[in-house]
Amino acid sequence: MAAETVDNTQPLLHVNMSNVSKLTSLNYVTWSLQVHSLLDGYDLAGFIDGTTPSPSPTVTTNGQTITNPDFTKWMRQDKLIYSGLLGTLSPTVQPLVSTTKSASEMWRSLADTYAKPSRGHVQQL
Repeated sequence: MAAETVDNTQPLLHVNMSNVSKLTSLNYVTWSLQVHSLLDGYDLAGFIDGTTPSPSPTVTTNGQTITNPDFTKWMRQDKLIYSGLLGTLSPTVQPLVSTTKSASEMWRSLADTYAKPSRGHVQQL
């Protein structure tokens, strides 16, 4: 993990997910446990489970609307997590998340696909 300082108060965390097993259609439970545990250890699991929601993109001060610095920081951290998650997916799984825009959207999409296996998937196993 490396930290990059933003506004000299809170660092962005670059989480190394290279030791996480690649997600395939057969190992979702183990993969999700590895990823969630790793992110929980860095206090970042809220980015995938939705408990760290996006702040408002803008704030209004003295009648002037500006970009919310908390949103900018949140977005950057979310994209670092998103990128890390993408790197843990096997090439055959990556297309399933091509329309997601955030780490939590990706997590939900994968859970919806693999956490509740269909009858056909169970028979395949």
